[in-house]
Amino acid sequence: MKIAALVVVSMFLTTVAMADDVDDVKAAVLRHYAALNAGDADAYIQSRAPEHSLFSGGGLLSRSTSLEEQQSAFKAGIDAGLKRNVSARHLEVRVYGNTAVATNYTIGTIARPDGSITQVRVQRTVVLIKQGSQWKEVHQHRSRLNIAPPQ
Repeated sequence: MKIAALVVVSMFLTTVAMADDVDDVKAAVLRHYAALNAGDADAYIQSRAPEHSLFSGGGLLSRSTSLEEQQSAFKAGIDAGLKRNVSARHLEVRVYGNTAVATNYTIGTIARPDGSITQVRVQRTVVLIKQGSQWKEVHQHRSRLNIAPPQ
């Protein structure tokens, strides 16, 4: 009987820890979007792991060689006049130990330096790992959403 009670209590404690991790991952994803919209290169780079990789637009796998390069590329776009107004919709998170998978739709606009505005409707999956107490993106896959996003 004591073993059964211990198992039930252990399951509850594990669930609570996982729920906290889910909230932490969601917060990390939302901080990423806030940094994009604010053009904050320092905050943006905090969401990434050095070994970050990306599939986007049907192209080949893209890998960054350093956080400094990622930050520099982001800052160059901002300095040139790139502005984002995007948000994560229907954010869902699954946590598997120190790894998490987050999925969402990215909806909004990107204003380019030449004045053109691009509508953004993207499906996004991101894999994060927990480093210390922080969740960092290690891989993301973005693809165009061909239908209207769910309300």
